[in-house]
Amino acid sequence: MRNIADDIEKFIISELFGDDTDSINVKRSQLAEKLSCAPSQITYTLTTRFTPEKGYEVESRRGNGGFIRIIRLHNVPRATLNSTTITNLTAGELVHAMEANSMLTDREAAVFNYFLNVFGDQVSEEDKLTMVKKAYSKMSGGK
Repeated sequence: MRNIADDIEKFIISELFGDDTDSINVKRSQLAEKLSCAPSQITYTLTTRFTPEKGYEVESRRGNGGFIRIIRLHNVPRATLNSTTITNLTAGELVHAMEANSMLTDREAAVFNYFLNVFGDQVSEEDKLTMVKKAYSKMSGGK
């Protein structure tokens, strides 16, 4: 069965961000017309798929000249930008992605990896991932 939110997300990422721009302005009604869906489906997709955790910020301006601006953030692992959510990464992969995108220094990544190895099989992968996210959030001032 076709999921319209997946189609909307793929279209926005591939068509609108296809030329490596960092932000785009779109009219919700025009995008809905192009994708043959209701404007509310555009809104749903934007609020659930284009979040800061996934590497995006969405602004909207209402009114006659209103638009929606989607901004691609730079401090998010690239894996999250191609519709792989952070929850689909292992804690080690997340640390590597954060290091590769200059979110962590080499030393910070080494400390994270050390503790992930110490935890070993005694801590679930989900708990490790939660710990990495919480620790990074505290390191970056809760952002």
